[in-house]
Amino acid sequence: MSKKTSLYSLVILFCLSWLLIADFHAEAFIERRYKLEEVLNECSNVLFGTVTAVNSKRMTAKVKVTENLKGSSDFQEIQINLAFGQGNFPQKMVKQFEVGLPIIIFYAKQGERIDSLGHVNGTWFQIQAIDQPDKSRVWWNFTHIEIYMHRTYNGATPEFQKLLRNVFAGKARPTRVKATEIQTLAQAPAGAVCVLLLAGNRRDVEFPAILAFNQVGERRVVYQQATDRDLPNLGQADLLWIGQGAISEIQYYLTTEQEEKIKAFAKNGGVVIVSGQDSDDDRPCGTGWIPEPMKGVERWGRSDFQATPASGTLFGEPNTIRSGDVFIDDTWTDWSDQYTILATTNGGREIAVAMLKYGTGMYLVTSFQNETSANVFVNHPMLENLIHFAVRWHINRS
Repeated sequence: MSKKTSLYSLVILFCLSWLLIADFHAEAFIERRYKLEEVLNECSNVLFGTVTAVNSKRMTAKVKVTENLKGSSDFQEIQINLAFGQGNFPQKMVKQFEVGLPIIIFYAKQGERIDSLGHVNGTWFQIQAIDQPDKSRVWWNFTHIEIYMHRTYNGATPEFQKLLRNVFAGKARPTRVKATEIQTLAQAPAGAVCVLLLAGNRRDVEFPAILAFNQVGERRVVYQQATDRDLPNLGQADLLWIGQGAISEIQYYLTTEQEEKIKAFAKNGGVVIVSGQDSDDDRPCGTGWIPEPMKGVERWGRSDFQATPASGTLFGEPNTIRSGDVFIDDTWTDWSDQYTILATTNGGREIAVAMLKYGTGMYLVTSFQNETSANVFVNHPMLENLIHFAVRWHINRS
């Protein structure tokens, strides 16, 4: 996709593919980082508003338009139907709307079609509408939370409004924005929780989404991506996230030395989170990186899981996750009794999430597949819960 691709074209791409996302195979998200300048140039309208009504039961919100920064909008009020969104994103999105909150709407209008990006309570989202002469009959339908737009701007909506006012007044440049930056763990501020993510997926869709989870309670969370399985920076990390396919994808990648380094990290207090890994019928994923036995098994995609009482807050904070809200592929079975099973799948026969305490640290082994942006879209709330669960465990242990 070229840099000249318009916001309208990008949102059209989203809209054409959102119906397929439930099948977990659509590529629905922009994977490269877009500059704010590009977004502003391709919008016909940029407006500010205030949330005036929220109905959590009907999943609707209303916004009073208070200011037009670009273009002259015919809308005095924007009515948003949040029930149209995919997965459990509607339930998450409605919580971002509170009466009195400021909101920003960027939209491109072509004919009667309106495609839009919004920003409220620090969250990017997409809505679309069909214009009518009677504006009171127009509903803007929510499609999804934008899981990568934090790389364009990451911060509070009131601060974003101030920045945009300065940009349109010629007092600031849109290239100088507060966006999520990839840092090195060596530069992490004091007190921050440091996460090293070992990437294995060539699409690189997992790490950019996880970057958005930069705060757990009062603690800052800082991330660094690694591709070297020798993990030279592991000593600077509190958490190691082993990404999709980083251990196994068609073949098993880790050497004995690399396996031992991961085990030593956990034994000495580190937390290891493991995304989905590839297993085949005749080649289960190797498990030398974990001290207790389990067996990787090849499976087709599924979304069901059963949480156990031991899962605690894993499926409830900060997002409520229910069976059907995730995407699971290859799983784990034949585990030892040293594992604490937090969730099973396939009628209790296989692991969805398991915890293994080892030394003063622990492992969180999952079967969530994060291979494509569509997978990450579905699993996004679960990925956030995993970070919160692991960070809080690390803090409590410390």
